[in-house]
Amino acid sequence: MKKTIIAVALTSLISGAAQAATVYKADNGDYVKVYGGAEVGGTFVSDTDKTPFGPDTTFVDDSFATIGLKGQTGDFYAKFELDGERQDWTKDNNMRIIIDKAYVGYNVTKGHSIEFGRTDTAYDHVDAFGDVTNELGLGISEAGDQDSTIKYRGKFGNIKVGISHSLEGWDGTTDEFGHPEKYTYETDSLFGKVTNGYIGYYGDTFTVLAGAEEGDETSIYSLHGEVELGKFTLAGLAFDETKNFDRGADTTEKGVNLGGKYAMTEKLNLLANVNYSDSDAFADKAYFGVVGAEYRYASNVKLAAEVAFGDVLKGERDANGKKTTESGALAYLMAYYWF
Repeated sequence: MKKTIIAVALTSLISGAAQAATVYKADNGDYVKVYGGAEVGGTFVSDTDKTPFGPDTTFVDDSFATIGLKGQTGDFYAKFELDGERQDWTKDNNMRIIIDKAYVGYNVTKGHSIEFGRTDTAYDHVDAFGDVTNELGLGISEAGDQDSTIKYRGKFGNIKVGISHSLEGWDGTTDEFGHPEKYTYETDSLFGKVTNGYIGYYGDTFTVLAGAEEGDETSIYSLHGEVELGKFTLAGLAFDETKNFDRGADTTEKGVNLGGKYAMTEKLNLLANVNYSDSDAFADKAYFGVVGAEYRYASNVKLAAEVAFGDVLKGERDANGKKTTESGALAYLMAYYWF
């Protein structure tokens, strides 16, 4: 799934690229820190009939905030994180607070760690790699934060690997037959057991990796790549994804996302990509493009703007019950802040 920029940016806190607020720090390096962030903005839709609000507005607010505690004692570390997010896209504008992460980890040796609890799956760390857009590019819908997850991540020179297994993910309600009820989930967990992982070569200017996921509701295989050529970055991803959210018929999507980014200045990047999707859920194949820019005001503040054009709107269902794709445009504006 498309990770929020805040989620991606907060990973930099661990490496020290941004500064969390230190609550406690011992002489031996043990610490407790508070971190967080917010993203404010959303999406403008060219056809008001295609928004959750119908013809009343063209803007869909997708603001988000997170705050958490992280600590380390010796080789053990832990994290607890709360998210404030949109519960539904209705006129009531409902928000909710959820526990996004609650886990304990252990640094086995340098470059090798294991974690257990409610945490990101291994695949979730790399699923958007190769997508130069912030939001509107075609993405993968993998298992995100899952309950009862055990995860290993390691580094062998330029080779990085990760694998995780989640015992149970669904935290919503089910019907009398044990099927998940639509829209009752409180997080992005998938139903049942999920195993996923990745392996990749991370060079100074070239990276290529492969990811995969298998579970009760999901089966995904993907390839990702990125190469830096001076001020240009070329990147892309391709995937084959099968979903079955209600234990009914499988829905398969094959997709390709290819794009590039150009660093005009140290703070300003221009980006563009093309996307192709062939999904069982839609009557026709979809082709669309995205252009945009991002401005890094400071190390922890970013402004982003994107426009998607082509087959980006969902139309009515055809005689076979499949949705149709319609040409239109989406505009995405967001301001990001994290600490």
